[in-house]
Amino acid sequence: MKKHFLLCITAVLSLTAGYAQSVKSWTPVNADKAATMGEIKQTFAIAKSNVSFVTINTDELKTILATAPQKNSGGKGIVITLPNINGVAEHFVVLEASNFSSVLQAQFPYIRSYVGNGVEDPTAHLRISISPKGIQTMVLRADKQTEFIEPYTANGEVYAVFNSGATRAKGQLPFNCTTADDRSVQRAAAQANRAALSESLTFKTLRLALSCTGEYTVYHGRTVAGALAAMNATMSRVNGVYEVDFAVNLILIDDEASLIYTSASTDPYSNASSMDNWNSELQANLTATVGEGAYDIGHLFGATGGGGNAGCVGCVCEDGAKGSGITSPSNGVPEGDTFDIDYVAHEMGHQLGANHTFSFEYEQSGVQTEPGSGSSIMGYAGITDAYDVQAHSDDYFTYASVHQVQLNLADKTCPVDSPLNNAAIVVNAGSNYSIPKGTAFVLKAVGAEVNPAGVTYTWEQNDSASNASSGDSSFALPTKTSGPLFRSVAPGTSTTRYFPAFSSVVANSLTTTWETVPNVARTLHFTLTGRDNIAAGGQTKTDDVNIIVKSAAGPFIVTSQNSETESWTAGSQQTITWNVAGTTANNINVANVSILLSTDGGLTFPTVLAATTANDGSEIINVPAGADGVHCRVMVQAIDNIFYALNQKEFAIGYSVINDCTTYTNSTGLSIPDGASSFTSQTLAISAPGVTVSSVKVQVDVTHTYLSDLTINVVNPAGTTVNLWNQQCSNNENFNITFSNGSGSVVCASPTTGTYAPQGDLSAYAGVTANGNWRLRVKDSQSQDTGALNSWSVIVCTQTATALGTESFGLKDFAIFPNPNTGAFTVQFNSDSQNKINILVNDISGRVVYNSNYANSGIFSGIVNLQNVQQGVYLVTVQDGNRKETRKIVIK
Repeated sequence: MKKHFLLCITAVLSLTAGYAQSVKSWTPVNADKAATMGEIKQTFAIAKSNVSFVTINTDELKTILATAPQKNSGGKGIVITLPNINGVAEHFVVLEASNFSSVLQAQFPYIRSYVGNGVEDPTAHLRISISPKGIQTMVLRADKQTEFIEPYTANGEVYAVFNSGATRAKGQLPFNCTTADDRSVQRAAAQANRAALSESLTFKTLRLALSCTGEYTVYHGRTVAGALAAMNATMSRVNGVYEVDFAVNLILIDDEASLIYTSASTDPYSNASSMDNWNSELQANLTATVGEGAYDIGHLFGATGGGGNAGCVGCVCEDGAKGSGITSPSNGVPEGDTFDIDYVAHEMGHQLGANHTFSFEYEQSGVQTEPGSGSSIMGYAGITDAYDVQAHSDDYFTYASVHQVQLNLADKTCPVDSPLNNAAIVVNAGSNYSIPKGTAFVLKAVGAEVNPAGVTYTWEQNDSASNASSGDSSFALPTKTSGPLFRSVAPGTSTTRYFPAFSSVVANSLTTTWETVPNVARTLHFTLTGRDNIAAGGQTKTDDVNIIVKSAAGPFIVTSQNSETESWTAGSQQTITWNVAGTTANNINVANVSILLSTDGGLTFPTVLAATTANDGSEIINVPAGADGVHCRVMVQAIDNIFYALNQKEFAIGYSVINDCTTYTNSTGLSIPDGASSFTSQTLAISAPGVTVSSVKVQVDVTHTYLSDLTINVVNPAGTTVNLWNQQCSNNENFNITFSNGSGSVVCASPTTGTYAPQGDLSAYAGVTANGNWRLRVKDSQSQDTGALNSWSVIVCTQTATALGTESFGLKDFAIFPNPNTGAFTVQFNSDSQNKINILVNDISGRVVYNSNYANSGIFSGIVNLQNVQQGVYLVTVQDGNRKETRKIVIK
């Protein structure tokens, strides 16, 4: 449906005075028309479906913004509206936040920058830059991708509204940060003052001497003003992140124009092919041109070369070293989200004191707290091939980086400090806990409900990699005794985080590529960080918690309800069983658990089946009325602890369920190109019109030497990709594997065979049609070892549910005695049927220890004599046709 909307720029003296609307400043444009209104800028190699378009009355917008007070003036700000990615106008309270010194701003009054906070979304942090080239905006917000408005056509007639997911394509922009992590800015003496550092109520301003190569200026119009406008746009975004995470701003110096060169033949820097010289050339040039006393941090922008180097880590304010940072892209496009965040914010982050946070290579910095490439700004997302957590960096710094910068700047005297009056926020990570191995857990902030709506939170593991946990061991491996097991996740409004992600637990995958529960004894260190996201200068606050994993306990698992055909009826009694696994002892000491029910496949667990019951491995519950559904799950969670478990399969309440699986196979074979940079694919046509998938398994048979050369994924007809194999099993040869959610991690061998969990989540295919062409994609990224895809199959399972009638499932005058007993007991009840009576006895792990049928005499009395059973709790289920009872007994 075509959306019509009117976007108006509004300005008011205060929010309480209402919105004073101006004339129309924004008008939507459809994609086809936008493409005809001017030459499309080369930064926009994105699909039209991922972007919307508007025309802007930029003169009017500039006039409105000119009335915004300075952010440090005490003014309340003006209110403007901007379109978001969905075409909805959002209000922002805006202040001027210049990236220029007052002298430089007076020289270039038409190049400006603004900062704002969202009204409808208090977590939204806005940065705007304006110049004769147009406007550019960035909106950082919780739980969503960062959004941008940028010129779409070179003539500035059309603007694009898009998010970071639309403009970033993995692999298009190779980049190499060569900063040596040979300088540690960790200072043990400062650790005791960490809380004061994180909420110091101080905003720090540093003077930035930003030079550029002639090629950079040529790209931006061959003029000093053009290059300066581009620098302003980049630093608006970089400062937007630094303001939130560090309470730091970098301001271009008075004599900035003298550092901008308009010709490659006359600039003082080597060609990009010799960019290794740029660090020393920049430092020498800054010293000679503006002098060491004129700036606190120096950096150089290039246009090509594909590299970055900070010169040294944490050297701001240090004469002879502070002016040697460089950034230059590989694709000849020194602007845009990737350049600004992945590259510039990263290299300047080094200069401010942050080391790399990835763990795929070991650097001995003590802050390599992200698995693989990492995903934060100080990681290497998108440029490490098999170790890539994701395609590009998220625009935030991990706690480890924030703390490093705070420690470094605390020792510096060059920043100008300005006081902030931000209200204190409550950040309490709670108590330390001991938990069983191999078990999911959840961390929740304590007391955060008093915080304002704009506060965002991150829960991050804070264990740095060792040499033993780098390389292939930088993946999330349950046997790792050191280093990170859980990826970093961008700030959000939730004060709770599940480990691993709750979606993985629902999919029965406690180990994925970038998150896993540990199966060994170790202590996990976590940090909770709160950000207040205030536009005038943000503050952070942190708190730590330690989680001690006990190898003598666990895994804590639910052992019942593990058949997809299981069905309950409201009012019936059912038995939930779980493996206590040593959790009542071993310094875990969980005496009681609660039992919850989900009827939406595990999205929510609103129904309490047992608020508190003994942690003894079994509980008989009454199925509540009104809980009918075919996608039910059970959760057993510790009381006064943080661990929990779900049953393995969805079951039904009020329905009978029939599952049917069909296997579709392509056995034509496919040679796998050796040392290829791209995937080779094979198609499998599935004819199943009208069939909706309940679950999918994928079987792959490969002959190949050195299995870790291979990356394999599957794509359904809708284009959804799920990773199956990601360079695992080192030099092992050949495999025939069925990939199935909920299975264990791969056990490497030659050949590797069996059923194992995929690297991705096959539940992505549930609820959609299987009809059409499926593709298996294979890539051998290393040369020498070769092989072939022999065959592959997609196993499509469907589910048919039929509503049950209302029937009584109880047995009249039912009794078991004696209880406790030594293995011999009597079952009695009154029966009005002629059915045979079945008595089934299970131990608490679900193992059948007795199963026998009895003749029915009306008044039933059956003797059970269990042989060779151990002391403990057992479950007795008595079935009389469609009626049954389950009772717990104790054998002494």
